[in-house]
Amino acid sequence: MAGEWIPIDCNLGTKPEVLELVDVTGVPVEAVVYRLIQLWSWAAMNTADGVLRATPRRLAALAGGDEQFWLAVEQVGWVTFVNGTVEIVGWDRRFSRAAKARATHAQRQDTYRRRSRDGGPSQGGDASVSPQDSTGQDSRRQKDIPAAPVATSKPPAASRSRAKAAGVSWTADAGWGGITDADRAEWAAAFPGAVLAQELAKATAWLKANPQRAGRRNWRRFLVGWLQRCQDKGGTNREPGKRPDERAPPQAWKDQYREAPYRRPHEVAALAQSLKLKEEDL
Repeated sequence: MAGEWIPIDCNLGTKPEVLELVDVTGVPVEAVVYRLIQLWSWAAMNTADGVLRATPRRLAALAGGDEQFWLAVEQVGWVTFVNGTVEIVGWDRRFSRAAKARATHAQRQDTYRRRSRDGGPSQGGDASVSPQDSTGQDSRRQKDIPAAPVATSKPPAASRSRAKAAGVSWTADAGWGGITDADRAEWAAAFPGAVLAQELAKATAWLKANPQRAGRRNWRRFLVGWLQRCQDKGGTNREPGKRPDERAPPQAWKDQYREAPYRRPHEVAALAQSLKLKEEDL
């Protein structure tokens, strides 16, 4: 399959196991390395767990050598023959997909470190690849460049603080602030029954008695609602028990009802006869 590969140690030819195979079998080191690469490449194409149906004779026909050579490979601990199968020792660690993924990741990490150290793409490298560190973050030197400011619809902090300071405010120590003459004229026209000075004093007393409610920010809205409720109740100097619209309460139906006098049966009959005669006259 195109693109398939296996990881091979750079010092494969000088590994103790390879040197032992050379001494035991008398085969040159180049032939030993070639036969091992042929075995591992064939296994990578035909197994996912490192176990294949093969005997020493079949491996000799596939990768070269003879049965004695592959039995020597088993003696050094790189393969195991069991009931007509061969198992590649250390497959998960060296030749599985996970091992290949780890090797690819390590190779990329090495490339990224070199690019970061050199301040740019290495020669022959792909300049479009963004180097990343082990946490997945961009490790190029460009990360130190501050980002351009992002436009936002919110005003700067200074302008917000000035706008807040210019509005109506209240504190327990200083009381009300920021109320202009225009505000007083507007509220006097809108709430003629409310005496502003007295209502401000009442609002201050209420806020001090309810400190948990004194964390307001829109104090203008609070005062307008306070004055509106005062106006709806009849104003600041309203008479006790008198309604704001100064209309008497409606009379109950019992006040308008008059109980009819009691009449005996002969009186009812006489009254009915008189009413009948009046209707006949009409």
